[in-house]
Amino acid sequence: MESLLIVVLLAVLALIIIYFYYDRYRKVKKGKDPQTYIEGLRALLEGKDELAFARFRDVVSEDSSNIDAYIRIGNILRKYDKADKALQVHKDLTLRHGLESVQKIAILDAVAEDYMKLKDFQAARNALVEAIKLDGSDRRLNKKLTKVLLKLEDWDAAFDIRQKLSKLSPEDKGDGELAIYKFFQGKRLFDNKKYHDARLVFKEAININAGCVPAYIWIGDSYVAENRLEDAVAVWNNMIKAVPDESVLVLERLEKALFELGKFGAISDICRDILSASTDNIDARLTLAEYHNKKGEYSLAVEHLRVAMENHPDSFRPVLNLARLYLITDDKEKLKTLLDSISLRRESIEMGFRCRICDYKSEKKIWLCPSCQAPDSFIR
Repeated sequence: MESLLIVVLLAVLALIIIYFYYDRYRKVKKGKDPQTYIEGLRALLEGKDELAFARFRDVVSEDSSNIDAYIRIGNILRKYDKADKALQVHKDLTLRHGLESVQKIAILDAVAEDYMKLKDFQAARNALVEAIKLDGSDRRLNKKLTKVLLKLEDWDAAFDIRQKLSKLSPEDKGDGELAIYKFFQGKRLFDNKKYHDARLVFKEAININAGCVPAYIWIGDSYVAENRLEDAVAVWNNMIKAVPDESVLVLERLEKALFELGKFGAISDICRDILSASTDNIDARLTLAEYHNKKGEYSLAVEHLRVAMENHPDSFRPVLNLARLYLITDDKEKLKTLLDSISLRRESIEMGFRCRICDYKSEKKIWLCPSCQAPDSFIR
């Protein structure tokens, strides 16, 4: 009787063990089934984020080793302004052992995105640096790190990373970007009134890219700060020769410096030189017209304003200047004709500068877009 009971107990125990392993096997098989994960990916591609989120949660509840599903859950949370929760999901993944390098990089990249959303750019930088240690040749990560460094205004590090990118892809020299980052290094010195040191760095920027406009401008400004107006005028003239289309940025500075030097008449020669290199340069044309206006040479001023109107039919600046001139000369008939022509023209007027990358607008020319961090991207 006792032996029969033992046999029955052993049989029951065997059934329990068999069921346990079968159930475990069934769950593992179910967890490895990619169908739910595929449905999540498909939903994500179709823009059905809520469905994708649900599918990925199902995946991780059945297979906690699916790192990608966890990452995507966090990414969806971040997308819907829950970056703090996304960060918690992604940081938990960093504690796991036995991860492959590609998984670690993906996790750190997601962590960096979370921190960027939370405006913690230093933490984002740290995460990206760790990711790049695992794959230093990843251009996407290096570019993302550059943007973070620009947010932190760490121009030295941004310059170094951009140089690294240039070495990774020699066809992408990035001289324009490198020069702008070098300029900002110099501007930091300029802001601290270290004018000589700043000029040395600005000249480095020009050596990298001869068209680095802000470097010329601030070299001149540093000379003005030291009351070296002749040197400032010389630098700004060099800028005009290098990039005549950007002359508007120094014309007012030149006028003021030349006036203080008692050489105001030289502005006319400068404007003519600009126009010989850039015929349609409206700013040089208007400056020249104003020069003749101040000298009482109204017919010459009118001539330049009419040329500006013909070359730039969408600009109201020459029109308004001409109307003001007719008021000065009390030429009512010409003023009436001008006003009548205005009513027939398209109502558009220039509104400063805009970023050619993201269309961010600014009243003044700036050299690093605050919206997309594109360097030297502002145009009229």
